[in-house]
Amino acid sequence: MFGKKKDLSGYKLYDLCNSQDGMYLMYKFNLQKQQVQIPTSITVDRELDFDLLQKAFDMEIERNESFRIRFAKVDGSVKQYFIEPFKHQVERKHFSSVEEQQAFFDADAQKPCYFLKDEIFRIYFFTTDGGENGVYSCFSHLVIDALGIVGFYMDLFRVYRALLKGYEIPPVLDSYEEYVQEQLVKCSDEEKQKKHEEFYKEYFLKNGEPYYAAVHGHEYLDAYRKKKKNPDIRVPMAYNPLYNKCNMIVEHIGPEDTEKIFNYCKENQISPESIFVMGLRSHCSAVNYRIDDVSMMTVCGKRATVKEKNMSGCMAEPLIFRSKLSEDMTFDEAVKELVRIRTSLYRHLDFPYTKARDMSLKLFNFGPIQGANSLMYSWIPVPIDDSFPFKFHFKTYNLGRYFTPMYTITIPNPRDKGVDVYYMYRTKLSTEAQIRQMHKNFLKTIIDGIDNPQITVKELLDNLSE
Repeated sequence: MFGKKKDLSGYKLYDLCNSQDGMYLMYKFNLQKQQVQIPTSITVDRELDFDLLQKAFDMEIERNESFRIRFAKVDGSVKQYFIEPFKHQVERKHFSSVEEQQAFFDADAQKPCYFLKDEIFRIYFFTTDGGENGVYSCFSHLVIDALGIVGFYMDLFRVYRALLKGYEIPPVLDSYEEYVQEQLVKCSDEEKQKKHEEFYKEYFLKNGEPYYAAVHGHEYLDAYRKKKKNPDIRVPMAYNPLYNKCNMIVEHIGPEDTEKIFNYCKENQISPESIFVMGLRSHCSAVNYRIDDVSMMTVCGKRATVKEKNMSGCMAEPLIFRSKLSEDMTFDEAVKELVRIRTSLYRHLDFPYTKARDMSLKLFNFGPIQGANSLMYSWIPVPIDDSFPFKFHFKTYNLGRYFTPMYTITIPNPRDKGVDVYYMYRTKLSTEAQIRQMHKNFLKTIIDGIDNPQITVKELLDNLSE
C-alpha cells in the first residue's frame, strides 16, 4: 500500500502535530480518501502570463514549506519530513465554457491525493472562454488547511505581480517546520494536557448526554428510536461510511445583507463565524422539535499571531461546539453565549481533537460511527479589501463523499462583497429542497436578529420553517 520503502537517511523525522493527527484519523477510517483533501480555485480579473506564473510558482515551492512536506510510515507510525526545493511543471488547461471547467475540477476534487505515495498536491493553470483565468489546486489536508491555501494564492500572486512589475519580491513565508516543532513540545507538556483534559470532561458532562439535532430534521432519529425500540435514544449511528455520497449546493448572501453582518460584527467586536453559527444552530433547533441543545463541529484556523498568519501548513483544529440556548434569550445574548463558548474552546487548542473525540465517545458510551454533530462548519475569511493584488473569486468543490452528514463553508466573495455559502450534504439524509430551506432559515435568523438584536430566540424560531 505504501510503495517501496523510502531512504530517510539525512532527514529529520517528526510526529504529526495535533491538526495533522486529526486529519489522518479521518483519512484512516474513511473508505474514500478524497474526504481529507482541499480542492479550490482562484480566478482573477485579467489575463495571466503563464510562463511568468510558472516562474512565480517555482519560487513558491522555495518559499512555502507545505509543498515540501513528505510522509513515511516508520514502525507503524506516520512520520513527516521536509525536503529541499524542487521544480514542478504546472499543467495548463483551456476550457471552452465555465460548465466544462466546473465539471473538470469537480471530477479532480473527487480523485484522492495519496500523500503516503508523495502525491501531496495537484495544480493547474487555466483559462476559460468568457474571461475566467486562474489557478486550481487540490492539496492533501495533512500539508495545508483552507487558510494556508488562501495564503498560498496570495503569496503566489504577490510574487507574480512583483515579477510582472519589477517590484521587490515580498518577504518569504514563515517556517511551518518550526511551528510543527513548537506544537510537538506543547503537546508533550503533561501538566498542561491534564488541565485541557479536565476542561473537556467538564465541558462534555455539564449538560449531560448531547442530542442529535440534525440539519436534515428529526426523522432519522425518530426512525432509529423506533428500530431500536427505545424512545430515549438521543444520538443515533449517523456516520455510516457506506452512505456518505454527497452533493453540493452553493448559495449566496448579497452585498447588502453581508454589509449588515460585517457591521454588526465590527460594532460588537466579534468574528462573523459566531453569527453564522447562530444561523446554522437556529435551523437545527427549528427542525428538531425546537431542541435547545445543538452540537456541531467548527473548524478553528488558528493563526492568531502575525507569524502564524504569514505561514502555510495545516493548523486547523476541529472543535466539538455544543451550545444550549434558552428561548428567552435575546439574539444579542445568544450570540454572546456562542462567543463565550468559542473563546473557552480556543483556550484549549493545544488539546488534540482526537483525544477530545475519544473522551466524548467514552463518556457517553458511543460507538465509532455515533455522534451528536450532524454538521461541520468552516469560516474562510478571504480578504475583500485591497490586500490582494487583483480582484479575484475563491471557490471550493464537492468532494463527493464526506464523513459527517453536512459540511457548510462560508467564504467572502470579493467580486460583489457578498458571501458564498457552500452546503456539501449527504444525499442519503437530505434533499436539495431541505438544503434550500435550510439556507433560508439560516439567513433569516441572522438578518432578523441583526435588524432587532432584542428579538428573542423564541421569536426567531417562530419565524422559521420546518
